[in-house]
Amino acid sequence: MIQVTDEELTHLTKIASEIKYPKGQIIFSTGQRTNEIYFIKSGLVKIYRTTSDGRQVSVALRYPGDFIGLAEVLSNVNEREYGAQAMDRVSILIIWKDSFKEMLAEMPEFAEKIIRLMSDRLREAQNTIYDFIMNPIQGRLAMLLLNMAERVGNKGADGIIHVRLQVTQEELACVIGSARQTISSLLNLLREDGSIQYEGREIVGVNPNKLKAWIQK
Repeated sequence: MIQVTDEELTHLTKIASEIKYPKGQIIFSTGQRTNEIYFIKSGLVKIYRTTSDGRQVSVALRYPGDFIGLAEVLSNVNEREYGAQAMDRVSILIIWKDSFKEMLAEMPEFAEKIIRLMSDRLREAQNTIYDFIMNPIQGRLAMLLLNMAERVGNKGADGIIHVRLQVTQEELACVIGSARQTISSLLNLLREDGSIQYEGREIVGVNPNKLKAWIQK
């Protein structure tokens, strides 16, 4: 995620169309032509790839303030290799690639931010490979929940990150490469341990110190 200034956001809004997506809606899919850049104003988006047998494999989560669809457009790939799906109610600015490239040329500081963003995502991909090798399922789940909470939650005076994570067990399983039944058992363990707090079916609190104890470095 990058820090978009008010001036940059105003410019984006002028050249973009705002679309709202309900939970579960496909934003773009594999094979779609790469004509647009997407800026997430609110909500959570899953980036995935579809296997030959039709299964979805999640490769990343994107949050408010993130751009998606960048890699294919900036590398001049004609078709998207990945898809994007709304994981809750999502509001997105859609910018045509020619307008986006003009903005990069006209606003060099903004262009530099995009370069840093792409570099950060490369490091993120490398770190994800390392973490998946080093950590069993429970460690990967703890890392995912901690990252999500830190990105969209608010830390209270008690050290608890207060958040509402409206993600299903199946979605969590898809992201970290596990089975839903395994995720269900692990979430129960994390709740009993005090690492996470529930309200109904939603995770509403995360204890970062307890979650970190599950993660192998």
